[in-house]
Amino acid sequence: MTKQKVNLSIDGRGYTDDVEKDLNSKAYGLFGSGIGKQFLEYLEGISTRNIYPPGTNIETLAHAEGARWIVAVIRGRTQLGKKQHD
Repeated sequence: MTKQKVNLSIDGRGYTDDVEKDLNSKAYGLFGSGIGKQFLEYLEGISTRNIYPPGTNIETLAHAEGARWIVAVIRGRTQLGKKQHD
């Protein structure tokens, strides 16, 4: 039994090429067009494009950064999935 090579992924974890391609393909299938694409744009609007005013507490900012990170991972996987399908 041979071990498959594990590569560092967009989310900072390690996956084999097969798992990585599967995750990207699923993200593209869900968020690459139609309602899923519109919903991802909504998520970006409430996370990555949202601006917090001075004085916002650290807990709120930390939560916002987590939301931005997960939306960026979804966007990145969707783009990688698109490249796989092209």
